[in-house]
Amino acid sequence: MTIRAFRPEDASALVAVAKSCARGETDFVLVPLWESERDLFGEFERHGVDPKKHLLVAEAGDGSVVGCTGFVRRPKATFAGLVCPIVARESRGHGVGGELLRAALALGSERLGVKLVSAAIGVRNRAGYSLLTALGFRAARQHYLMRLDDTPVAVRMPIEGLELGGAKPDDADAMLAVYTACGFETRTPEVMRAVLADGRHAHSVARHGGKVVAFAELETHWPERPWVAYVCVDPPLQNRGVGSSLVAWALARQFEAGAQSALLLLSPGNRPALQAYEKVGFHRHRLVDVLEKGL
Repeated sequence: MTIRAFRPEDASALVAVAKSCARGETDFVLVPLWESERDLFGEFERHGVDPKKHLLVAEAGDGSVVGCTGFVRRPKATFAGLVCPIVARESRGHGVGGELLRAALALGSERLGVKLVSAAIGVRNRAGYSLLTALGFRAARQHYLMRLDDTPVAVRMPIEGLELGGAKPDDADAMLAVYTACGFETRTPEVMRAVLADGRHAHSVARHGGKVVAFAELETHWPERPWVAYVCVDPPLQNRGVGSSLVAWALARQFEAGAQSALLLLSPGNRPALQAYEKVGFHRHRLVDVLEKGL
């Protein structure tokens, strides 16, 4: 067995392995969640890094590619998400996953400068969990992976005079004000404008009295499976159904454009948000453990 850097021609084999892991709860990992070669390359394009430098593959003696691991991160970031080791079923039981994980940790610490790694794995993936904890990962938190598999349920307008529509470039400052009021990680005006214009996100806004009072940000690097990244509602209007209405409206546009499903991550303790997303049509697809390790 050889562990080597990813080559573009490996993509088809890795997608096949990733798809087999996504089907069952006992194999499930959040990353990689690739259903096509476009998904694989889109994952790294989204983060702005080269898969040839961040992804490792396991190659069998006959030259076939039977697994992978690596990292996704922003360029030069010291925090990275682990592409959890995945191995083709016929090659399991021979320590390939362990070899991959050890190689990834060495790559991260010795060549990429990664200081902290997080890994997300289904709670029923006991073999994967054991492998991670054996090499020093420790549980940090849990999330539901929520999935929407059909056009979202239309949600009635919760406030008279509320208007929903697509975001415009000159909405950036108003959207940033709502985002900041919701307490999310810091964004600069430059970052807000860049995200609005990068072509990998879709933004919808709710206006009341001509003022932006909420927005939804979708990640569309996988056009057939957009992710709900942020839903920000002006604090005085929270818990009144504004977010549900806006998400339903935004995702309906994506399904009209060809999306087949939609995904999001949510803390199990966030009961109001859980109920709001279920009202739109999301269901709890997987419960995921997030583990971390310092390098």
